[in-house]
Amino acid sequence: MLKQLRRTLLPPAEPWHPLDLRFDGVVAHLLYCVAIAGVGAAVLPAVAIVGAPVHAAVWQAVVAAAIALGAAWLVSRLDGGRFGPLLGVAISGAAAWLLAQVSYPVGAWIIAPMLGCGIGLVCPTPGARLPRWSVAVPLAIATLLVIIRFAAARDVAMASGAVVVAISAATWAWTRSPGTPMRRRVAIILASTALLSLFTTAYVGATTPGVTWFGSLVHHGSRQSNMVAVTFDDGPNPPFTIEIRDILDQHGVKGTFFTVGKALEARPDVSRALLDDGQLLGNHSYNHDAFRWLDPAYPELRDTEDAFKRTLGVCPAFYRPPHGSHTPFMAHVVDNAGMTMVTWDVSAADWATADGELVARRVLDKVKPGSIILLHDGIDGNIGADRSVILTALPIILNGLKARGLEAVTLDKLLGKPGYLDNC
Repeated sequence: MLKQLRRTLLPPAEPWHPLDLRFDGVVAHLLYCVAIAGVGAAVLPAVAIVGAPVHAAVWQAVVAAAIALGAAWLVSRLDGGRFGPLLGVAISGAAAWLLAQVSYPVGAWIIAPMLGCGIGLVCPTPGARLPRWSVAVPLAIATLLVIIRFAAARDVAMASGAVVVAISAATWAWTRSPGTPMRRRVAIILASTALLSLFTTAYVGATTPGVTWFGSLVHHGSRQSNMVAVTFDDGPNPPFTIEIRDILDQHGVKGTFFTVGKALEARPDVSRALLDDGQLLGNHSYNHDAFRWLDPAYPELRDTEDAFKRTLGVCPAFYRPPHGSHTPFMAHVVDNAGMTMVTWDVSAADWATADGELVARRVLDKVKPGSIILLHDGIDGNIGADRSVILTALPIILNGLKARGLEAVTLDKLLGKPGYLDNC
């Protein structure tokens, strides 16, 4: 079995005949896929990361493109039958659309294999012949995609990349030989690729803060207003939460603090000080862990509301899911509680850097009227986390907002909804 697999994936190299564009062998075939569709579409994960709300390093963009190319080459070694190019177009188009939604580098990494599979189904199998222009045109369009991204918009670049794949698929389908491979093998290839696409779509829907496929949520206010909301997650966390409150007060601003239930019960005095000062408090789960958001009943919401009622006598009306991860079940639980799920549209990855000036610059580069800005006065509800980076960044952010004519307000004012429920 291993020998057969090796022969399928790594056939003996044969000469390359440039006159009829026949490519054989591992390296030659990889280059062929790159020329036909890979360059045009595999650049999309890198372009998506560069344009995401959280800025990524160059190596993260390179990894995303490499994942897409690797998946493209592997799938291209397996003949997907007559319907392979059609499915490849659909999957690549869906991946391009999903890439336009991503907020974090890992999101593009998850989508990259899906895009690569779509490209692989579009790529011809080894030994195919295509006209010379089918190589030159995608190469030119690939360069154009990068220009489009920086001259126009990220979604325009994604749509253009999907068109590149469609053109390549049409070309390959036109020249396809009439032979059909074994039906069972084709069915496995197509079904596996389709399942990967469904999983990827579900992942993006569940983990992207601005996506509403899995239930109602708000990630920004009215774009016609001059108001924005500065929000803080994962506290209370002395002494930083109180110092952040003091900075807000010095600038005549009130913020919204999404509170973790276990931290609230550990230090209710800090949250009480925020409440008495006129800051708005929100629900941010009880444990803030990586898995409880998958529980269909989602008791975390109720547990945190109960903690608020016991310690402070209030019931927050706004809920923010940890990491922005949400499911249709969670959305249903939040709606039944009469609460509003709130995410954000501006994040500065302040948990991953100690450079306060960088955090402020990232926020001010992305903010626009109606924005909900995400910052952190704690980390995962753990008391004692060092958040001095916010003490540096916050004054710069507040001054920058004022210079742009933007007023920082609490979420209830931005969204025009009550900040607290009458009862829990």
